[in-house]
Amino acid sequence: MTRRKQHRRDGKPRDRQMHLRVSGEDIHMMRRVAERMGMTLAHATVTLFHRADGSQEHEREEQDSPQVRELRQIRTQIWRIGHNINQIARNTNRDMTATETDETSAMNAVRDCQKLLAQADEIIRRIHD
Repeated sequence: MTRRKQHRRDGKPRDRQMHLRVSGEDIHMMRRVAERMGMTLAHATVTLFHRADGSQEHEREEQDSPQVRELRQIRTQIWRIGHNINQIARNTNRDMTATETDETSAMNAVRDCQKLLAQADEIIRRIHD
């Protein structure tokens, strides 16, 4: 007597077998999850992998979105400004003098940071709206 072939809901045959090595605790947990889902262990496993694949694809799309790229650029600009401010502070502490140009440069850098942070806030606000 031959076994009846199982089919997925989309009609494709489920004709492959897969064997896993798991601990006793893992198999109990897997059976518990499958039971809660109202599915067989095999069906629940495939379903969970499909969900994970979809969520990973969604995460990848979010990471490559224009908003995320723009936020990365803003982060880089803020890092550069912070680096410049640290150089000014180091020179000031070393020589115990700061020129008017140094003070103006530091003030402008802080203003630039404020603008960049405002841009980042606006991008984040657009993402969440």
